[in-house]
Amino acid sequence: MRHTRKAFDGLFHKIQIGLLVFCLAGFGGLLFGGEAAWAEESAAESGFSDESEAAEDADTAEAVAAESDTETEAETSSGSSVTLPGDDGIYSILLIGSDRRDDSWNGNSDVMIVVTVNSNTKKIIMTSYMRDLYADIPEYGVHKLNYAYAAGGADKLIETLEDNYGIEIDNYAAVDFDSMAEIIDLIGGVDIEVTDDEVSVLNNYLSSEDKEYALENGGVYHLNGAQAVAYMRIRYVGNADYQRTQRQRDVLSEIFEQAKEMSAAELTELAQEVLELADHDISALDMISLISSLSGLTEYELVENRIPYDGLYTSQDEMLVPDFAATIEKLHEVLYE
Repeated sequence: MRHTRKAFDGLFHKIQIGLLVFCLAGFGGLLFGGEAAWAEESAAESGFSDESEAAEDADTAEAVAAESDTETEAETSSGSSVTLPGDDGIYSILLIGSDRRDDSWNGNSDVMIVVTVNSNTKKIIMTSYMRDLYADIPEYGVHKLNYAYAAGGADKLIETLEDNYGIEIDNYAAVDFDSMAEIIDLIGGVDIEVTDDEVSVLNNYLSSEDKEYALENGGVYHLNGAQAVAYMRIRYVGNADYQRTQRQRDVLSEIFEQAKEMSAAELTELAQEVLELADHDISALDMISLISSLSGLTEYELVENRIPYDGLYTSQDEMLVPDFAATIEKLHEVLYE
């Protein structure tokens, strides 16, 4: 069900995130000349030792870029265009944040946000899927949704979300606590309002080496990576995991705003550094076809969404069980209409 796998799957090579990753559509500012030079650099970084292979790869990238001119185009109100492949003009990437602290397992996916770019509605929709959602996981049966990633990695989580909610996901990008903190530091930190109650929990989540960044009381802060990740982990202040997913979206929205202020050169350098910190399935060359139109994404409306929807679920055995028929109908309206 990877319906836009080809040319557009490189988009979030640039807007990643990391959290996600994941710098959302803020990296849409990557409008610059020299696509062939970028392709040659990407080929070199991918480990090509033979110059002819690198040159051939750069030529392929140019061809992909040329072919993208024939794909679906959506013009923003100011005239900037966004080029999307296929007939539907929709692309989705799953942003995963795991609690993994070593390489012995995948970790539980405490952050699961599907970012959907819809050129038809000129929207970028961030949909959080809560970790305790009831999920029928292929080959594993019924578990909480975050078990899918622990059991089978990103591919199994994508399969589960697609099967349970009738959506299509093209790519994924995954980070753990440490890499997410580094990504936020690379973006320059985020402005977040923290309450007194949140401060005490945030400080407890800071590692021993990060205790120097402890906050004294509530207020608006420019959080660094360690502080922002601690903030995103807060679960037992306010409305439990519902509010935690809101904190995660708040941080991503701030990353979006920070990235929009960066120059093309700054974004290019940042994107390269971010990619080294994330696990993903995005081809390096596939980004080329959209470089010339990414700036249009900064004009799209950023929409927040969360599953389960209020009033459309019940709690059973510590799981959140959606009314699947009503949830899928509403979700598809938000994403595709």
